Amino acid sequence: MKISYFILSILYIVISFNLLAQTSELSDEKPLWLKIDDAIQKVESGESGEAIFSFRKILESYPGNPESEMWIGLILDKENEYDLAIKHLELALEHKKQLVILEDQYRILYKLANIYYKQGNYNNYTLYLKKIIDISKEGIATSNLKTVMLDVLKKRGYDKFIELYRPNGKISLKAYSLLGKYYYETNEWDLAIEYLMQATGSIITTSVEQIKIIDPYFVFLIDESTDKSLENIFDLVKQDYNLNKFFIRNSFYEYFYYLGKSLKNSGKEDSGSYILEKIYIRPESGKWGFLSNPG
Repeated sequence: MKISYFILSILYIVISFNLLAQTSELSDEKPLWLKIDDAIQKVESGESGEAIFSFRKILESYPGNPESEMWIGLILDKENEYDLAIKHLELALEHKKQLVILEDQYRILYKLANIYYKQGNYNNYTLYLKKIIDISKEGIATSNLKTVMLDVLKKRGYDKFIELYRPNGKISLKAYSLLGKYYYETNEWDLAIEYLMQATGSIITTSVEQIKIIDPYFVFLIDESTDKSLENIFDLVKQDYNLNKFFIRNSFYEYFYYLGKSLKNSGKEDSGSYILEKIYIRPESGKWGFLSNPG
């Protein structure tokens, strides 16, 4: 009996040890989101090589995982490995429906555009910026509407344009801004006007929405007697800390300057000069005010 009891005790210890070992192995099998988070921590700690190794291990278990492909692409971009970065970012886009945060697709598209710009591939640079506008569905609804908006801007001025139309590109704001600047720098004035009209208009629209929260009775109407509609908005923006940061962060006066110059260069002297005059009298516009000096 004593021998049997001893053998049973040994068996119990062996079985318990095996169960503990199995439990330990299972506990090491982390869920996907935690593996990704661990790898991201390595990126933030500057351990790029270890991070890429971790993301590749994830891809072995979860082929096509878009977060892993995206992060590998972002790391390779910092390492100036542009072609490889493009490859992984494109793979991430192929599986964008699996993204935990669907808005990450715009991060990928903006990064691809930036890489192509650094490579001097301006066709793909503009292509990916336009993809952002298309996918976000923040473009102008029809070509006829775009024609009318441009006509109002060129012939009746920016105040009337803002009074009648409120562009609202939040996701695509940066894409509109960058495209407008690119076309300005390449002397394609009409295209520059089209995109800068949307970019600056979107910033004004967001600002007016915030102003209405502060003052529900605020209405943007052209005051023919004083002609201070835009100045009124600029004053209110300057007085509000968050709105002022929003204006600065989105480089409003820079893109407003490009719009004014593009209008002038395209032959719309009155509309362009009006914008440049509004920039010139604003101290907060910085160098753009200096460049707008009518003298």
